[in-house]
Amino acid sequence: MKNKIKLYKQEINNIYSTGKHLRSSYVKLITLKNGFKKNRLVFSIKKQHANAVERNKIKRRIKAVIHKNEQINGFDMVISVFPKIKTATFAEIEEDFKKILVKLEK
Repeated sequence: MKNKIKLYKQEINNIYSTGKHLRSSYVKLITLKNGFKKNRLVFSIKKQHANAVERNKIKRRIKAVIHKNEQINGFDMVISVFPKIKTATFAEIEEDFKKILVKLEK
């Protein structure tokens, strides 16, 4: 099992209040630097928009995109997805996420 660093509710609230808010066509990303070498992720996917299988597929795809882009490390991220992400291909999600990462680096 992978090493996971847990985010507590107070930390998530801190990310929402003081983090950098970025938005694209498929996701809304709220980020805040942390003191670790790894990223900590929180996903927000409404049950009304996707069933469990689709929600897990979306999470796997986003994790894969983040893993591919190793230059982003040391962030706490809250990732909210929009309903149209269900119809997007992996390449579209990757391209969309790269646009957000460019904004993040600024």
